[in-house]
Amino acid sequence: MKYPRKIEKIRRDIASIKIQGATNVAIATFEGMKIALKSSLGRSDNFLKEILEVGAYLAYARPNEPLAQNGILYVKHFFTRRGGESLPSEQKRDLLEEVCDDFLLKISNAKHRIDELNTPKLKHIDHILTHCHSSTVVRLIQGISEEDNDFTAVCTETRPRYQGRITAKELVEAGIDTTLITDGAAESFVIGRGSKPVSAVFIGCDAITMQGYCINKIGSWGIAMSAYQSGKPVYVVTPLLKIDRDTAYHEIEIEIREDQELWKGAPKGLEIYNPAFEVVDAGLITGFITEYGIIKPSNIGDTVKREYPWLFVN
Repeated sequence: MKYPRKIEKIRRDIASIKIQGATNVAIATFEGMKIALKSSLGRSDNFLKEILEVGAYLAYARPNEPLAQNGILYVKHFFTRRGGESLPSEQKRDLLEEVCDDFLLKISNAKHRIDELNTPKLKHIDHILTHCHSSTVVRLIQGISEEDNDFTAVCTETRPRYQGRITAKELVEAGIDTTLITDGAAESFVIGRGSKPVSAVFIGCDAITMQGYCINKIGSWGIAMSAYQSGKPVYVVTPLLKIDRDTAYHEIEIEIREDQELWKGAPKGLEIYNPAFEVVDAGLITGFITEYGIIKPSNIGDTVKREYPWLFVN
């Protein structure tokens, strides 16, 4: 199907990583659905199906984006549950837009609840290392560090796109004693051989499996393993809405990015492999810091089924 130019641009921006971060991809996906709703697609006899197809077209532009993908399930479920199918066309469109906004609000509320619920429990942590960039991790670190004069943060630069610089900038602007390091130095810092101490590792994630594994930026496994070997906790800071309800850890499709991202003008004959993410084993994770508290990896599946049952409705 041919979609309006604005929708095609959103897909290109997601696919080319101009739009990055799970929340931003979800916001862009719903923006595209609203654009479709106001176009000729929103006036068709079967507009709900077509709008949901637009959502899927955007949400699946790249692998490892279950937050946006779960949003499509949310819209389909709650549009039907609220009697959308029986409404006149104009009210159908209004309800669909309202349900889209509800999901985006749910994401925002989940992130705020992560801070409010968990910050008091984590005040004993003084020295955190984090990898890549997660706005949720940054906010939690800011909350934990308040009124703690000894608090320090270490963050990786995160090549080749340097998302860690975003983390460093935000932490420095918050008045936190922050050190930026090369990706290759992370494990040494975790085991206590860096210029700053590390007492815990906080990472975000792009996806969670029902078995309690997580998918995060490449390099996360080595950092987690270093923490595990040195007896330091590894926390994944994330809304449970990033659950991938259908995928076991051994079935995860990892996004492989283009060679030129690593080396433009590389020598001919050189093989380049550029995975964007990797799996962090459940056994390396101390807990998931979520909108429902700190959850052990083994309890992730049961918690998601209890708190978000609409994800499992056919």
